[in-house]
Amino acid sequence: MAQGGHRMTCNTPLRVVLIGAESTGKTTLCIELARHYKTIWVAEYGRELWEEKLAAQSLKGGDIPEWTDEDFIHIAKEQQRRENEAAGRANAVLFADTNAFATATWYERYAGKRHPEVDAIGNADKVDLYLIPTPEVPFVQDGVRDGEKIRGWMHDRFVELIEHAGVPYTLITGPWEGRVEQAVAATDALLARCESAPTA
Repeated sequence: MAQGGHRMTCNTPLRVVLIGAESTGKTTLCIELARHYKTIWVAEYGRELWEEKLAAQSLKGGDIPEWTDEDFIHIAKEQQRRENEAAGRANAVLFADTNAFATATWYERYAGKRHPEVDAIGNADKVDLYLIPTPEVPFVQDGVRDGEKIRGWMHDRFVELIEHAGVPYTLITGPWEGRVEQAVAATDALLARCESAPTA
């Protein structure tokens, strides 16, 4: 777990973000964690937008639509807006299935380079803990995913960038059955650290 220079503020709600390669159980973990802590979670807006683009393209016929720079800027802003809005309705902890910081790396994955504006949006994210499911579990094709062959690269890149940012993270490893338990343990530890932190 990286600690770096990250200063824990312990503001409520604490923000826990699921981040990582495709088909590693991020959405399932978000749902289960929100249920366990009786709170809410923020879905992945980029997937919602992509499904809308696919549906619109299927009505017209033709090739699969492509991502644009404007798409990624919009996704990063909207993901961040939805998370900030949800923070006003969550209890002690809010879970998010990705964030704008992750969107910047998905841009890199598609474009082969970083985008300064998307990076700037992502750098403004508020995160207390990243949970990073590792990609050794089987890839499940759902008709939308296209990153099976680069799951290892995506995982390593996320870890590299999060360590550089100095934000705490926990790897969620092993078979599906034990992943929720690991994620709960990491979240409990975060909550405990805040409960024991001295007040100003």
